Amino acid sequence: MKTKKKALAAIAVAASVTLVLSACGGSSSDDNSKTSAGGYNAAASAVVNPSTKTGGTLKLAATSDCDSWDPQRTYYGWCWNMQRLFTRSLVGYSKVNGTKFELAPDLATSLGTHSADFKTWTYKLKTGLKFSNGAPITPKDVKYGIERLFATDVINGGPGSYFTSTIDHPKDYAGPYKSGDLDSIATTADSITFHLSSAYSDWPYLMAMAASAPVPYKTEGGKGFVGATYTKHPVSSGPYMIKSYTPNKSVIFTKNPNWDASTDTIHKPLADEVDLEINTNSADIDSKLEAGTYDAKADVPVEAALQAKIFTNPKLKANADDPVTAFTRFFTVYQSVITNKDCRLAIFYATNKAAITQAYGGAAAGTVAGSMTPPGILGNDLSSDMYPSGKDNTGDLTKAKAALVKCGKPNGFSTKMAYSTASDASKKAFQAEQAALARVGIKITGAPNDGSTYYSTFVGSPSNVKNQGFGISIYGWGADFPTGYGFWQSIANSNSIVPTGNSNQPSLKDATVDGVLNASLTGKSTAADWQKLDKAVMENAVYLPIYFGRNLYYRNPRLTNITADNALAFGIYDFVNVGVTK
Repeated sequence: MKTKKKALAAIAVAASVTLVLSACGGSSSDDNSKTSAGGYNAAASAVVNPSTKTGGTLKLAATSDCDSWDPQRTYYGWCWNMQRLFTRSLVGYSKVNGTKFELAPDLATSLGTHSADFKTWTYKLKTGLKFSNGAPITPKDVKYGIERLFATDVINGGPGSYFTSTIDHPKDYAGPYKSGDLDSIATTADSITFHLSSAYSDWPYLMAMAASAPVPYKTEGGKGFVGATYTKHPVSSGPYMIKSYTPNKSVIFTKNPNWDASTDTIHKPLADEVDLEINTNSADIDSKLEAGTYDAKADVPVEAALQAKIFTNPKLKANADDPVTAFTRFFTVYQSVITNKDCRLAIFYATNKAAITQAYGGAAAGTVAGSMTPPGILGNDLSSDMYPSGKDNTGDLTKAKAALVKCGKPNGFSTKMAYSTASDASKKAFQAEQAALARVGIKITGAPNDGSTYYSTFVGSPSNVKNQGFGISIYGWGADFPTGYGFWQSIANSNSIVPTGNSNQPSLKDATVDGVLNASLTGKSTAADWQKLDKAVMENAVYLPIYFGRNLYYRNPRLTNITADNALAFGIYDFVNVGVTK
């Protein structure tokens, strides 16, 4: 997931399921049963100001509208967080903070039972489940919601490929609008069974995505709100429902009168109402946040001005959080353009990671990384650093120059560096890299792109990368769900390489990498396997990790029961369970 959206930012009743899930997110010392009275970064791993008091209005602001309020179409991390307000799925996250996360049954009675080969998964629904319109939630509604993902001409933009590439289906199946029911998703009065085309031990994590939320069978949001227009009137299965929605202006959430707390162990809503205002001026949001007009930002971290105040004002800092997230900022060094590995290594050693991290906000934005796997993902090893970047992470020029000699370019070489102009930080990062590489004779010229096509066709097209001669690009990736597969599949498996919208940036084809990823779906992967994968990726010298992401957020002191959602939303607060005081 690219921070703000996918492709902008990503987890049992049978013993084997328990093993698979506990390996990726079992309880640990950062268990969110811990509570705190507050303090800097307290919400990163604890529940701050615990309370059961209900009432009041939670006031949020965001710099843009969601990509979609349709659960099957949204792919922004912050919107997945907002989906927790009004949608439920078969499985959900009972623990979202810290760096270890926990799944729990939501609409279903368990995390699912599976066949020995992980190709068949069955769930039984709880009783007493209802939509906000009063209609019962049935297995057919869950099936219909997921079938919609196959209607890519109508339901697009979301994480549908995880489902469409995994659920067994005829090649010509085009979703419920054109092709009707899908036989490989079977339902009874109280159960649903998925027949997959291949093993998928991470299946419960897909069932925890908003894309798995039920949608009223065939009727959807009612007359005029079917298909592409469902986003304007989604029907709630969660504790809140959308009372009013004005695109690009505001969304008002109120309590769902048909939500039954006795069926829900995950969502514990306290506020009577949640008001979300869209304000494209991020600095203005920060000013109003500081003044108490808003309670929290729903999407992006605070800007530099408020950030500076937070770190110099103890009262503000006591209500701020800067959690490490399952996100890695990195450079792609393209083997299709810089074909000699030693030339690529010269870039690795000469890069000033400290300066680039500073370009994105310094220590508040991230922690310098030596490997690719971020905290919260199995296989992360903070001590791993195959290509150390010298004292203070400013670069090892001696090793860089030695690599240049080995690649036959002792005086350096020239190449281009692609970056998106959607953020001033990316331009500053390019300038920092330009200065760093110039120290050993490597000259880079900028190849900026406005951001609208950066991920899809600018660096997302392997042919364009090669034709344009991009030797380096700025990229970042966060896990779609917090497992090794959820982080690595799209950016490293050779089967994920596509002509456009390509996330396997260097078109990496490595037998060890593919082997670990493909074998992981049989439920047998260990931390050692994922570390083996990370090492294999680093040995190719195509991904240069810069930092593991952190996001600085501020919370109004009046908020209760507040914690950071690191599982889905890069540290944004888990608003569904937040309360307010006067």
